Amino acid sequence: MTILALAGCAEERERPDGGPSTVRPHPQGILDPTSDAFHGKELERRDWSFGLCATCHGENLDGGKAKVSCLTCHKDGPTACATCHAEGPTTNAHVAHRVTSKLPCAECHTVPATWDAEGHILRDGHADPAPAEVTFGARANLTLAPLDRTGPATFADGTCTNVYCHGAVLHAGGGAMTAPRWTDATPTGTCTSCHASPPPSHAQNACASCHPANGAHVDGVIQIGTTSGCNGCHGSPASPAPPRDLAGNTFTTALGVGAHQAHLDASGLRGPIACATCHLVPASVTSPGHIDSPLPAEVEPSLGWDRTSETCTTAWCHGAARPQWTQMGQVTCGSCHGIPPATPSHTAGMALTECATCHPSSVTPQGGIRFVNGTTTHLDGDVDAL
Repeated sequence: MTILALAGCAEERERPDGGPSTVRPHPQGILDPTSDAFHGKELERRDWSFGLCATCHGENLDGGKAKVSCLTCHKDGPTACATCHAEGPTTNAHVAHRVTSKLPCAECHTVPATWDAEGHILRDGHADPAPAEVTFGARANLTLAPLDRTGPATFADGTCTNVYCHGAVLHAGGGAMTAPRWTDATPTGTCTSCHASPPPSHAQNACASCHPANGAHVDGVIQIGTTSGCNGCHGSPASPAPPRDLAGNTFTTALGVGAHQAHLDASGLRGPIACATCHLVPASVTSPGHIDSPLPAEVEPSLGWDRTSETCTTAWCHGAARPQWTQMGQVTCGSCHGIPPATPSHTAGMALTECATCHPSSVTPQGGIRFVNGTTTHLDGDVDAL
């Protein structure tokens, strides 16, 4: 119906200005985008002079004396952004940038305030021919480490160079295609296009352990963990120790979880055991010896941690006992030493209530472990005896 309604643009009819009655206001092909007479091409040749169209089609191009409205096809008006760009350009890598990556147009182009703004489709009053100029915004020129940038972000001969978004200025990034061509038939939006997996600067390849899946990406900030604290990668707001472990496990049967909380929480045998007893505690996430070394986490050598048997083979705190890390409920009074211990200073018939006779600072007269404000001298490395 639209084509039939507009076919009159090329038919002979009376001129609205009172001229000869048998004229053709527009040549054949005025509505054919493939024709050299197409009205869009003719407008460009006339330096986008919409005022000329308004002579016949009205000031708002909604019919005028010609009684043919341009709004029939261009519902938002011939000068609206959507008239030329629709929902956005779809040529070459536009969709990958605009739809997939949701990149604002202003990151690559100067977005005009109006259709006739200088440098848009007009330059110095005349039509500015395609292609559109590329003017990179802040994101393409981001640099995480200043020495990694050798020049400004540029677009020339259809190729982006020194562009942050494609990994060209990432420190030791190792990307396979950091200078992609705009007209590449195969999109380059894979992890290894911008940085290796893992990057050469990384000791680990479990990306999700450090970089949350719901975090921002390619925004100039390296997101490590869901929060800035230790519990951004492991543990919870209540405690930095697992659960959750780096793989997201929460059950104690997982090696990354195990007896972490059993050690950090006060038990009936002793108070909380500090993380530093078993691990090097970093001052910050990026401190040496933390995420710059491969998994699993290092354990204090003196404990004799054996990952295969899941036990500490030389840990003083367990005496001769070797409880398994992923099995709970193995440690009770009598697990680490006998009741009483088999030493010359003890006799076989001693009862728990007699322990306080020699160990009053760590054992109560009833035979329990003495706690003061949540702490105890029991299992602290010193034998408290009178």
